[in-house]
Amino acid sequence: MEHLQSSIGGRVMADDDLAAIVGSRLCHDLVSPLGAIGNGVELLSMIQGASDELTLVEDAVRVAQARVKLFRLAFGRAHEMQDIRASEVIEALTSLSSGGRLSVNTAAITQPLPRICAKRLTLAALCLENALAYGGEITVTPDRVTGNSPRLKIDPDLWEPLVAGQSPAEMRSDTVQFALLASTGPVTIEDGAEGLTIRV
Repeated sequence: MEHLQSSIGGRVMADDDLAAIVGSRLCHDLVSPLGAIGNGVELLSMIQGASDELTLVEDAVRVAQARVKLFRLAFGRAHEMQDIRASEVIEALTSLSSGGRLSVNTAAITQPLPRICAKRLTLAALCLENALAYGGEITVTPDRVTGNSPRLKIDPDLWEPLVAGQSPAEMRSDTVQFALLASTGPVTIEDGAEGLTIRV
C-alpha cells in the first residue's frame, strides 16, 4: 500500500490535461444515449409514419450528436500521432450552422487531420462563432479558420489576450474556447474589412 501511495503521489496531472479527459468522458457518455434516442425516433417513424413532431425530435437529435462531436474534438484530449478522418471533422464543424445563423464551408478539408490540428481548428471556429453573433460564414481549411460578416462583434477582452497567447482575464463557460486555443500554441489573427482569420 505504501508503494501504491508513493506511485500515485508522484504523478501530477496538469489542469488542462485533466479538463480534457473530463471533456472526453462527458462527450463519450452522451453519444450512446443520443444514438438510442435517434434509433427510437426512427422506429416510431416506421411504426406510426412520419410526423412534424417526430421530424422535430429527429432534427434535434442529429444536431445534438454533431455538437457533441464538435465539443469532443475541441475540448477532449488530443493524442499525439492520432489522425481524424476528414468526414468526422466536417460533420463536427457543420453543427455550427444548425441554428441557421451561420453557414460553414469545409470544402478544403479533404484529407485526415492530426488530432491536435482538428482540436485547434474547432476551437478557432468556436471563437469565430462568438464574433459572428449577427450571422455570417465560417470557412475552414487545414491551417486556418475565417469568419466573414458585414457586422463583426469583436470583444477586446477576448481577442487581445488570444493574440498575446494568454487566457482572458475573466474565465466564462461560454468563452472558454479562447483560453483553450491560447493554451494549445500560438495563433496569428488577421483582421480584414469584413472578415477575421485565425491561423493555427
